[in-house]
Amino acid sequence: MIISREQKGKIRSLRNLAYAVLIPLYFGLPWLRWNGHPFIRLDIPERKFYLLGNIFIPMEGYFLWLFLIGAGLSLFFFTSLVGRVWCGWACPQTVFTDTFDWIGRKIAGKKYGKKDAPLYKKVLIHVSWIGFALLGSLAWIAYFADPYIMISEIQSGTVFAKGNLWPYFTAFFTFTFYGDMAFVREQFCKYACPYARFQTVLMDDQSYNVTYDYVRGEPRRKGKEKIGDCIACNMCVVVCPTGIDIRDGVQIGCIACGKCVDACTPIMAREDKESLIRYMAQDQVENREAKVKWVRPRTALYAILLLGVLTSATYLLYNRVPLYVSILPDRNIQPMVIPENKVRNFYNVKLQNISLEDQNLQVQLVSKDFSEEPILRVGGDETQTIQLPQNSMLDLRIIVESGNLSKEDIANRSHFIMIRFVDPKNPKFYKEKQVPFTLPADLMGMR
Repeated sequence: MIISREQKGKIRSLRNLAYAVLIPLYFGLPWLRWNGHPFIRLDIPERKFYLLGNIFIPMEGYFLWLFLIGAGLSLFFFTSLVGRVWCGWACPQTVFTDTFDWIGRKIAGKKYGKKDAPLYKKVLIHVSWIGFALLGSLAWIAYFADPYIMISEIQSGTVFAKGNLWPYFTAFFTFTFYGDMAFVREQFCKYACPYARFQTVLMDDQSYNVTYDYVRGEPRRKGKEKIGDCIACNMCVVVCPTGIDIRDGVQIGCIACGKCVDACTPIMAREDKESLIRYMAQDQVENREAKVKWVRPRTALYAILLLGVLTSATYLLYNRVPLYVSILPDRNIQPMVIPENKVRNFYNVKLQNISLEDQNLQVQLVSKDFSEEPILRVGGDETQTIQLPQNSMLDLRIIVESGNLSKEDIANRSHFIMIRFVDPKNPKFYKEKQVPFTLPADLMGMR
């Protein structure tokens, strides 16, 4: 376990401002509501994902793929521009590890992380960490379960009611969270995070990242002999949360937190010199007059791909109809012949309103395969209007009755009809399904 030395500075202050926004965001998002529904929640038992006033279901999995591809391309794009800015400034692993350090320093002061710290303060630190881990786990579980119900169950003492699983998941994540932040810490970034493994591939000499100016700094001071600007104080190593030496170049362990920048800046300022470690491109080390080329083949390619994914997602969302329709021929009731040269087919229909508004849908039948237009009945009734409440499902049976079948209709055994569900007030709000209309094999008497 590495507990780095506290380091104040400009970068640290900016990161604190970022944390002041991110921590309330991470904890507060599950509590937000949009028209009485979750602002964001992945409801696994109900198989629904709530986001920004929309409800997504598993049949819309392509949105998930677009989201994952967009997130990956965003990492590629921003890493090629500004290095591992996500790791050092917004990743929950970094944010909450720093929060644990803040708690530890508030309790133990300068003795935090040292072997001679009083035992009672060490115990108090770990108890506080477990308490914070419990809050963090509850916040994490709240992305999958209703936090208001969780609080009411805690208040009523029904937490461990039969079938209630969230307390057990909370306990598991509490000790996982505590073990990760208290003992693994930023070593996770170094050894377990997959992003660290390919970040060097995404960066090039024009990436704006935490960089050591080896042209000025090397060779380092040896004893009293001073050749380069680096005085070998090793403060950049002491403050590094992963324990690397930034002077050895870009490494997997560097999370671009900028603590080494804040450590080097005041030391170089004593000699009226610019910091040897700062945010700059690798090319600027060799040529101090060089400017960062933000637009280059790598960044242009990532930007085009990301723009393509975002455009596709925006188009699909704009044209999305929040209605799921499934129509299957009824297996229990086979197509039947009725008097007057007619045939009835039965269909099982499943409708799901995945919007936050009640829908009054009109059922329409479209057919060009028959000489006479078929008749449609919804649930045995001739009414063709369905009331579908918000965020609800409805199972019903639709009966389609053919008109008088001609010899041509009977000769052509393959027929298809289109059943459409449309909102009369909004013609663009519709879903339609093409289904087969089957003629029974015994139609000889109808010829």
